[in-house]
Amino acid sequence: MRQSAKTGRRRAVSLAMAVALAAAVAACGSSGGSSGGGSKSSFMSAAQISSLQTIVNKASVVPPFVNPGPAFSVAKAKGKKVLVIPTASQLPVCEQIAHDLVNLAPTVGMSGKVFDNSGGPSGWIPGIQEAISQHYNAVILVCGIDPNLIKPQVQAAKAAGVAVIDSGLGDSQVNGSQVSPLVTAQTNIPNAQSMKDSIAYMLLENRSAPFDIFEIESNDVPSGVVMDHALRQEVAQYCPKCHIRSTDIPVPNWATNVQPAVASGLQSDPNIKAVVPIFDGEVPPAAAAIRASGKTGVKLYGDYGGTPAYILQMGSGLPMADNVGPTHLWRAYATMDETLRVLTGAGAIAPNKDSDPSRLFTIKNYKEVSGVNGGFGTAFVTQYKKLWGLG
Repeated sequence: MRQSAKTGRRRAVSLAMAVALAAAVAACGSSGGSSGGGSKSSFMSAAQISSLQTIVNKASVVPPFVNPGPAFSVAKAKGKKVLVIPTASQLPVCEQIAHDLVNLAPTVGMSGKVFDNSGGPSGWIPGIQEAISQHYNAVILVCGIDPNLIKPQVQAAKAAGVAVIDSGLGDSQVNGSQVSPLVTAQTNIPNAQSMKDSIAYMLLENRSAPFDIFEIESNDVPSGVVMDHALRQEVAQYCPKCHIRSTDIPVPNWATNVQPAVASGLQSDPNIKAVVPIFDGEVPPAAAAIRASGKTGVKLYGDYGGTPAYILQMGSGLPMADNVGPTHLWRAYATMDETLRVLTGAGAIAPNKDSDPSRLFTIKNYKEVSGVNGGFGTAFVTQYKKLWGLG
């Protein structure tokens, strides 16, 4: 009887310990799920993860067309000519937008020419001078060329009766209705929101622990400054323990300076999981640096530009997790709309009205960039033609 009682007591103690241990494990599991947004490995809350996922979902679908302003007649544009200057001809999307504008000109009775250049004031100034000397009616600056960098030339063009239209100069949400006093008219684009969309995806992809980010700034382009601020705001809000290391590389120096800069950054900081080139023209050299480092856990994010050739490589070895940007043809139509309103006397509209949208491409939807107009559909083409009385 004594042995049986002792055995019973041992069993009771063992059972009590097992119950206590189970309760402790359950408590730990409950605590981890609450603070980690449903996952013990996440540094963000469930509400933060849900918010980021909503942003990504919205940014990943085809954006709707929003009518920029009243219809008008393009008859008065007949016979006029435009000179189009891209930020740099080596940037695929900017160069394509420039050619799209020239190709659109004959549909409204105008003629046009692309002024190829390697970027920077030394590349743009000869274009402005040609527009003046050859009596163009308008010069179109593509991809947000900062008129302050060529102020005397822009002023001379306007004084000679050449309208200066700056395509994508400002942000459509950050002071979206403001127009630079140096230009005749401008169009704005949602750069800040585009970068936030991309960074939302970056944070979701790397939610397990705080990580470091290597950013390539391009502060010689106004939209680059806007996107840098957007990046820093999002990281500060969702991952204050994430560190951003950056270097500023002007557009003309991308081909030579981006790869060594990224290589050096990755070598000096093993906690870098994301490389953020502000513009996707920097993707080839940045990707080359990541490949050479052998760090398979590092990906490219940001990459504003929407270049189809890069997006389609997401599924075939390019270490790029997302790409965000416009379709070149929508930018061309929005820019031509503003240009026509100026040249016909209809009057320029607020730059955030002729604002072309961006779309976020990830591994889940990247193949859609092969669709009509880079995955943006045809609604914008139809609607702009109706505004111009062509449809």
